[in-house]
Amino acid sequence: MQQVRHRYEARQRAQEHLHAEEINEAKLQFFINISHEIRTPMSLIISPLEKLMATDKDSERQKSYSIIRRNSERILQLINQLMDIRKIDKGQMLLEFQETDLVTLLQDIYTIFDFQAKVRNIDFRFHYSTESLNAWIDPKNFDKIIINVLSNALKFAPANGQVALFLNTVRDETGEFAEIVITDSGIGVSESEIERIFDRFYQIRNSQNNSNMGTGIGLHLTRSLVELHHGSIRVENNPDGKGCSFIIRLPLGKEHLSPEEVKERSVLPARVVSPAVYRENPLPEEEKKIRSRSKWRVLIVEDDDEIRNYMSGELSEEYHITESVNGKEALALILENAPDLVISDIMMPEMDGITLCRKIKQNVNINHIPVILLTAKSGEEDNLEGLSIGADAYLTKPFSLEIVKKTIENIIKNREILRNTFNGNQQQAENIQEIKMKTPNERLQERVMFLINENIANPDLSVEMIAAGVGISRVHLHRKLKELTNQSTRDLIRNIRLKQAATLLSSGKPVDTAEVAYATGFTHMSYFSFVFKEMYGMSPKAYLEKHLQDKS
Repeated sequence: MQQVRHRYEARQRAQEHLHAEEINEAKLQFFINISHEIRTPMSLIISPLEKLMATDKDSERQKSYSIIRRNSERILQLINQLMDIRKIDKGQMLLEFQETDLVTLLQDIYTIFDFQAKVRNIDFRFHYSTESLNAWIDPKNFDKIIINVLSNALKFAPANGQVALFLNTVRDETGEFAEIVITDSGIGVSESEIERIFDRFYQIRNSQNNSNMGTGIGLHLTRSLVELHHGSIRVENNPDGKGCSFIIRLPLGKEHLSPEEVKERSVLPARVVSPAVYRENPLPEEEKKIRSRSKWRVLIVEDDDEIRNYMSGELSEEYHITESVNGKEALALILENAPDLVISDIMMPEMDGITLCRKIKQNVNINHIPVILLTAKSGEEDNLEGLSIGADAYLTKPFSLEIVKKTIENIIKNREILRNTFNGNQQQAENIQEIKMKTPNERLQERVMFLINENIANPDLSVEMIAAGVGISRVHLHRKLKELTNQSTRDLIRNIRLKQAATLLSSGKPVDTAEVAYATGFTHMSYFSFVFKEMYGMSPKAYLEKHLQDKS
């Protein structure tokens, strides 16, 4: 009976594996079909574009042309990767091995990526133990291996991080090998993913924002090309816990090659990498400062340098632009000097756009700031998620810049109308003696505020005490305060305590922060410091010192 069950389970596993292979095959065939269709319009984009770049001397338009060309080439690179995978699957990828100097080849690739690393302040080094090292490789395909792995390393390395490329020789019982190691100080790879990272269509999970990274074809193609070179590739997390290392080994000599694979020729020192796909912007010249036409300040939060720079350049004539590369950095900027509007991408390291928007809308000091979210996800559920946390607009990529401009204009205009309405009422109130009638909601809010302020130093002040004091149920109180203040009763108590604490700390007098905490009902200094920093962007001690300096 047990043998029957084992056979049944084995058949089930075999069927599941076959089904997964069929799904992968169907996916690949679909992408191949789409890729063939994309190549024609891409050609009709790139060819006229190159003509424009050759004939149009306008420097501003040349910047736009460069962005179009670079990103067109990125699309073609993805298409070519799919085509290469298909060739390998069909057994049509026939390599021609030539004796090549790996030091020269890797030096050329290093030079191409060096500028990209400098732009992001990444310390990028190439270490090699010998002036030359000859190996038998296919120069037209081997560079794809190094380029794919280096692209990943630079993508996952943080700004001011490190990426290193090593070339050595190693020997074991099976022979002598050229060993290429590419290491970075990025997020690393979880142990559960190390075995699957080279699988086709497998996407690495970004632990920072729980999102998928990449297309899942680059590393699969890399492993396939390494194996066609009779080599091996593996990934290991670095011992210091920062980032990971990709180790590629290639057998030296040509005894492992068949006569059909060998293409006899003198050693190739020449560069074999096409730099077009990885062409970067030249070093930026000092540009004229653009004077914005309005007083409005807009913060752009986007980790993709090209999109952020493009949007900043296009919007800087109308608005004062500040830039940030992730949500964590942006939140600190907003708490320090609140802008009039925030435009944020959703998929970012450190803190994603959804979390940033939620933190803005939950903080009573900054929740009036409108937020526009940008995302590549176009599903209705994604749109609803953004709007449900209080985003004022949700735009999908690729977005029309005119729609972005009009959305910003409409949101700011509506806020200005509201502000003018309130200002107008205040101006009329100076001239007209109004008969003040309080609504039940206003009377309720006054009673709640009175109870909180009366008990501000009481650490036992609770939702139940306030509900009993105003004579309504806890549930009814919660619903009413949510409607009136967009805060729960607990959050309202905490925020009033924090505002009172901030008032005491900003008085210009040297007060003790612990006494301020106890005076406003906080019993634990660590919790007080944490929630104070969440609201004001700095610790109570730093807040006190800042205001003491301002008064002196």
